[in-house]
Amino acid sequence: MVPNPQTTTLGLEYFCFESDEIWKRGDSRLIKLGIEEVDKLKFATKEEVMDGTVIRSPKTYPIYDEGYRERIETIKNYLSRIENLQTMGRNGLHRYNNQDHSMLSAIGAVRNILGEKNSIWDINVDDEYHETIERKE
Repeated sequence: MVPNPQTTTLGLEYFCFESDEIWKRGDSRLIKLGIEEVDKLKFATKEEVMDGTVIRSPKTYPIYDEGYRERIETIKNYLSRIENLQTMGRNGLHRYNNQDHSMLSAIGAVRNILGEKNSIWDINVDDEYHETIERKE
């Protein structure tokens, strides 16, 4: 995913509404915030961060509608061809995970990078956690 195998990509997500102050901040201010938080969390030092990009995604709540499962399979099949790509969390799995499931998927992804073979897509597949579609007959 990055041209230099000695570097990595780190994605930060800030969940908010389009009316929130953070949504309205300029890209450079958001990148600066992200760098400060990465440094504070000790993921990397400010000096190690090479670049930043802001992508605003409005209304990205996963919708479980008819055809959802088939579309997810298409996404999974496409992404499985990208070597060493680990998806995790709500946006990475296109699923409304609770915080526990999101963290579990992140832990599994890191362990995969270290050589394990965890199936991240199998986290949070229990029907009790998912919304149902009621069909009127």
